Amino acid sequence: MELTQALDQRLTVSPQLILANKLLQYSSAELDQAISQELARNPALELDESRLCPRCKRPLPRCRCRKGERPLRRHERGDEAWSAPPPDIEEVAARPLLSPAPSLADHLLQQARLHLPPHDLTIAVYLIDSLDERGFLCADLDELALEMSVESGRVEQIVALLQTLDPPGIAARDARECLLLQLQDLDRRGRGHSLAQAIVRDHWEALGRYALAEIARATGCSSGDVQAAIQFIRDNLCPFPAYTSWGDQHHTPVEPTAAPPEPDVIIYARGSGAQTLYEIELPEQEAYPLRISPTCAEAVKEMRALPAGESWEEWQSLCMQARLFIKSLEQRWQTLHRIVRFLVDYQRPFLRYGQRRMRPLTRAALAAALGLHESTVSRAVAGKYVQLPDGCIVPLACFFDRAAPVREAIKELVAQEEKPLSDREIAARLKDQGFVVSRRTVTKYRNALHILPSWLRGRSREMAHQAPVKGD
Repeated sequence: MELTQALDQRLTVSPQLILANKLLQYSSAELDQAISQELARNPALELDESRLCPRCKRPLPRCRCRKGERPLRRHERGDEAWSAPPPDIEEVAARPLLSPAPSLADHLLQQARLHLPPHDLTIAVYLIDSLDERGFLCADLDELALEMSVESGRVEQIVALLQTLDPPGIAARDARECLLLQLQDLDRRGRGHSLAQAIVRDHWEALGRYALAEIARATGCSSGDVQAAIQFIRDNLCPFPAYTSWGDQHHTPVEPTAAPPEPDVIIYARGSGAQTLYEIELPEQEAYPLRISPTCAEAVKEMRALPAGESWEEWQSLCMQARLFIKSLEQRWQTLHRIVRFLVDYQRPFLRYGQRRMRPLTRAALAAALGLHESTVSRAVAGKYVQLPDGCIVPLACFFDRAAPVREAIKELVAQEEKPLSDREIAARLKDQGFVVSRRTVTKYRNALHILPSWLRGRSREMAHQAPVKGD
């Protein structure tokens, strides 16, 4: 038994690495919240006041002045700030004050509060959160009742109440039930159509095949009446209630209510043609000019010079934490910039010509090229959005989408087809273009693009070219 000393190298995880990885995976909104919380918690961390808006005291690139002037913006070629001339005072006074548009979930919840007691409102909130992007309630009600520990009958009653709310058709289980709910709503408002309701309720499959003669024989109506009823369905109903206008804009042209995501990265194109240069901007890096508080740093120096009885370790710890946060944040910017710089250089054909020229790339290959761990690349990419030179905001993960060229080719083939192409025919034409995919893969990508199958595309074209007839 003896004691010896030896030198060896070990991989340890430093506090800065832990914090840097945590900040790296944050989206733009999450990073805003994390920085705000750190500023409120640590008095040694502060924003550089010299780089804040003199009007609203918010960071210059993100300020939203509300005193009648347009927001200040950072000049794309420097750090200078400029502001447009203020608009006419009368114009500003006459401009209505707009509040942010509520989400569909908020809109439904406001209505549900008027009809349900508090203990049932909890169930309604759970059901509203279970709606998919189309506004359908596709989850099994028995499973939802089991998860909420309530009777399934009570859940069905609340679902029935939700289906009476605006927009009509919400919380339906499928497109057929959605159309029936909308027809019932029109009937209550005196705009019902009995034949259209009967067709959707009793002849759904024949409606999908556009079998006018079959529906006419089954209903005892003329083919002209059936065609007019189908035209009424097309003009007044929508199979996806979440995509319709609702609230104060009900029965008006649909307008987007959700704000586009804030880009974490902005790519600018300088020049044209083969000489195009792509520049990268990280808006959040400019939005938060953090620094160690000079007051706190000076206080630590003065307290260290005082007699030993005075305590200054706590303030020194706060300064060290602030310095750690700033360095971790800088490491986030450096890592994200390196990754995006590689993606821009590698996917130049995509940026210039579109998705048809997307080059295959995996996160593992990018990590190996930059000497990073694959998990670091995954953290940097997840939940981030990039603004392309054409102004489109897309997920950063789209740079790794190997299927994008195939999907774009399918869209072009369908747009250029003279007669509807089957999935097998599309697969054959894709093979001629160098994309070897199976019919099942074509079906999957076509469904993801919300493109109807060939027989339904044919029916849709027939309906578009046939005017409704009011009699035989």
